[in-house]
Amino acid sequence: MPIKLPITRYYGSKRKLINQIWEEIEKLEIDFESVLDVFGGSAVFSYFAKKKEKTVYYNDIFKFNYLIGKLLIQENKNELTYEEAVALLKPKANKIYRSTIETHFDEIYFTKQENQTIDIFVQNIQDLSSENKKLSAFYLLFQSCIIKRPYNLFHRNNLSMRQNFTSGNFGNKKTWERSFEELFIRFIDELNNVTFENNKNNLAFNYPALNCPVTADLVYIDPPYLKKSGTNTSYHSKYHFLEGLAWYDEIFENINFSKKNNEIQIGKSIEFENINNFVSDLKQLLLIHSNSVIVLSYRNNGFPSIEDLVNLMKDCKPGMKIHTIDLGQYGYALNKDNGSNREFLIIGTNTLEN
Repeated sequence: MPIKLPITRYYGSKRKLINQIWEEIEKLEIDFESVLDVFGGSAVFSYFAKKKEKTVYYNDIFKFNYLIGKLLIQENKNELTYEEAVALLKPKANKIYRSTIETHFDEIYFTKQENQTIDIFVQNIQDLSSENKKLSAFYLLFQSCIIKRPYNLFHRNNLSMRQNFTSGNFGNKKTWERSFEELFIRFIDELNNVTFENNKNNLAFNYPALNCPVTADLVYIDPPYLKKSGTNTSYHSKYHFLEGLAWYDEIFENINFSKKNNEIQIGKSIEFENINNFVSDLKQLLLIHSNSVIVLSYRNNGFPSIEDLVNLMKDCKPGMKIHTIDLGQYGYALNKDNGSNREFLIIGTNTLEN
């Protein structure tokens, strides 16, 4: 029976490829019981590994991703009801609310009413006593904010694109205009269907990749993708708004007002986001996990090249055979050159002989 996955809407998510990725790993007949997902992101790889009854360690540098990963990987059920979630959208009597989003993000990502709702919802989450319910509430908020955005991203102040949209192949205006209450119905149902127990001590962490002290039998490395030329928009820039919501009390002090989209600087890092340091960062990460089976996933048309990545793996795991696998074509809404866009796995393992 096919594994039912959460519907991820993140740039670069491996949701469409995870079955092929796992099949290629299984072909090598590697004996492993634990998995570390260093760049956990949308948690697709971690979630699949959990379904495969592995002990899973999810990690991501961003707190908003960590909260999602903790719910899907470390927790085993959703305790928040739809009625409880909807109640969080409404202001409580005698509670004084800040208007951080309404004041500083007017007409940037969401409407005035939606900004007011986000302010209220986040501050009501803080009053919840149950950690599980807090995680679920953030999950609903993050997924709803993403699905209401053109391209599901936050690096441009393009609310007008959503409001003036008439036709195109990159979005759904009907979904963009749905209320948070309507969207919560979808995401509560999703949570109830995808949360589960696999009887393992699965854990979620919130470290930069190079500072993550955790290791495992198999380490999956899916770093940020860098283009060979032109401007690289960092993962942080794409999702800074969600990271800000995870650190709501610190938003104002960290807004970059010099940018048109008032980018929130919380969580910003050059680790694996700077083309000048990417190779040295990756080499260091491979060395840290040189005693584990390493599965490196990357696209062929980025920087560095697949050949360079293969050589880097060989340097960090001398004497090991590198298994390079073409997983076929797939595309992104922002990528116009899907015909040459392919994903590769580079696997370094002690069980393969030269």
